[in-house]
Formats: sequence, structure tokens, C-alpha cells
Amino acid sequence: MQKQANILIGRLSNEKLIQAVDYLTCLQEQEQQNALKNEKVPQYGLGTAIHEIFKPFGGVELNIPPRESIRELPRFDKIV
Repeated sequence: MQKQANILIGRLSNEKLIQAVDYLTCLQEQEQQNALKNEKVPQYGLGTAIHEIFKPFGGVELNIPPRESIRELPRFDKIV
């Protein structure tokens, strides 16, 4: 099959070869656009989805610990 394709391509003029490549490129672009159209886009984001799950339970209270510095912050008022 590949040998036959090579013979056929060899017999095509440059103009016909360019037309074939343009046609195949166009088909590929159309296929990509169709594939993207079929993608389902969520109606809302992840945060909203999580909120909807916990909403019937009255929400969730999280204990968030206070933030602490892991090291002493550098001072820029002293010139070394």
C-alpha cells in the first residue's frame, strides 16, 4: 500500500501535490474544530460544585490555624 502511495505521489505535479496537502490540512482543521465543539463545558467551577455538595448540610466550618513566619523576616533598613 505504501509503495502504491509513493508511486502516486511521485506522479503528481507540484501543483496537485500542494492542492492535496491544502485539502488534507483543511480537513484536519475542521476535525479539530468539531472535536472541540463536542467537548462539554461545565456550567460552573469546582468551588461551586463543592459548595453545592455541602450546602444541604449547612456548610462546613474549618479551623484555620493562624499563620506564623517560619523565619525572621529580612530587614532592608541596614546597609552592610
